[in-house]
Amino acid sequence: MKKKIILIDGTFYLYRAYYALPHLVNSKGHPTGAMYGFINMFNKIIKMNINSHILIIFDTKGKSFRKNIFNKYKLTRVNMPNNLIIQVKPLYKIIQAMGYKIISIKNIEADDIIGTLSKYAEKKNYLIFIFSIDKDIAQLVTKNIKIINPINYSIFGPKEIYNKYGVYPKFISDLLALSGDSIDNIPGIPGIGNKISQKLINKLGNLTNIYQNINSINNISFRGGINIKKKLIKYKKLVFLYHKLTKIKTNIIFNQKYLEFKIKPKINYLKHLFKLYEFNKFIKNNYFN
Repeated sequence: MKKKIILIDGTFYLYRAYYALPHLVNSKGHPTGAMYGFINMFNKIIKMNINSHILIIFDTKGKSFRKNIFNKYKLTRVNMPNNLIIQVKPLYKIIQAMGYKIISIKNIEADDIIGTLSKYAEKKNYLIFIFSIDKDIAQLVTKNIKIINPINYSIFGPKEIYNKYGVYPKFISDLLALSGDSIDNIPGIPGIGNKISQKLINKLGNLTNIYQNINSINNISFRGGINIKKKLIKYKKLVFLYHKLTKIKTNIIFNQKYLEFKIKPKINYLKHLFKLYEFNKFIKNNYFN
């Protein structure tokens, strides 16, 4: 039986916890909602995945290569609130005291770390489950790499990705380049939305194939095929730039120590942190049996 690796999109859980409990503070007035909510959700994942290796990946401050090649990338994102910023380091300490590894690399986005780890683990014959809601991550899915929706725990393999997005996982980055991704502020080609992009991809393949067969667009029963062809020609340079933004890297250099999975909790330190932040519920659980 294959061993399982769980990769957790820590940034997603961090924000989800923060907005679920924005006003929770301890008796000293220190905000604790993001920390408490995160650990609560993390404990559920641990219990659901006993005997699995678990890694948590976070975004870091810094300028990724995407920002360097496209300055408007993620420009519409709101800065992290101060009440959340001051909870990040204490949360890291708690997670590490629980015995789990946090991975974050300066100027490297969490998606690229997740992409590299998942493909590396797949080659090592692991089953990989990625807890994330990020549509970019869908491009990583194979029969051995699956996405778990963090909200309802539904599992997405290649078939489920196709049913949700209208293309198979290997074409997700092409789809986002063509139709755009408002979350990351990637415009896509004006007037070419999801439906047209899906049809182009399903009939012709990836971006390179679409452009190699651009003259056959009129023969694929497209309404307004001439206009679509014109737009593709007009925005060719930009759409290949967008593809660089939407394509997850799977070759990030990382320290092999991240893959040493032995869990080594620091019970006394963990107990101290739980007391400090007044997480009485966690003090009563089985960490200290």
